[in-house]
Amino acid sequence: MNLPAASPLPSPLGGDHGAGVTQYLQLASVLRHRIAHGELQPGQQLPTVAQLAADYKLARVTVRQAYGVLAREGLLTSQRGRGTFVAARPAACADPLLRNAINDPRARNIRFDILEQRRQQPLPEGLARGSATFADYAFIRKIHVHDDEPFCLVEIHVASEIHALFPPDSEQHHKIAHLLEQHAADRMHKVQQTLTVAPADLLLAQYLHCSFATPIAHMERRVFDTQGRIALAGRFWYRGDRFVSDIEMPFATWANAGASLIPEALALP
Repeated sequence: MNLPAASPLPSPLGGDHGAGVTQYLQLASVLRHRIAHGELQPGQQLPTVAQLAADYKLARVTVRQAYGVLAREGLLTSQRGRGTFVAARPAACADPLLRNAINDPRARNIRFDILEQRRQQPLPEGLARGSATFADYAFIRKIHVHDDEPFCLVEIHVASEIHALFPPDSEQHHKIAHLLEQHAADRMHKVQQTLTVAPADLLLAQYLHCSFATPIAHMERRVFDTQGRIALAGRFWYRGDRFVSDIEMPFATWANAGASLIPEALALP
């Protein structure tokens, strides 16, 4: 049995595109991509370890390790005497409650596991990027959990005088964006947001209960007050298999997106 010919695996894996990533993680990444994009359907049987190893000139242990990674992620199942199959379950991002948990600042179907809190901290230069800032910030690191599964690691900085407006311990029960809207909306002016994708490092894999090199959506958000100061700055890391961003806007706004881009995104090389 062979994988679909439409998107053949590189043979051998590696080369410039896989520099620094072990072969079993490269193979797991290829298979994960095919599952996510519907090329491998739920219930579909995969080649045996021996067959895939022979087809693509890989060691059997490499294929076995790749299958193991995807099995731990819940993407594959093995049945003794029958073989390895794509798990017959819907993609997590299709869960409407999870979509709500990700996209709605007012979402309540989330558990917030606080990992660290610090007060009177400077805003890191990587988030300030030369913009005006407040004197100091409250720092919060937490995990967003839905249905007992972590889907986002958050590191957020809120200007101390803004944070003082929030009810005590409210960050344990609400998203910071919701608290900002409830208690300081009249002081806010604009939001800048950047989304990139990268593989999970070991620390992110541990926090988000996923495998090393699993795709991660990394979002940076900065909220400016009416005086041009950064009132809130945060970094958000979402598990790629548990992330979807839903946006609706008037066509004219979308068609003239240049007016809505962060200035550095418009800079020509």
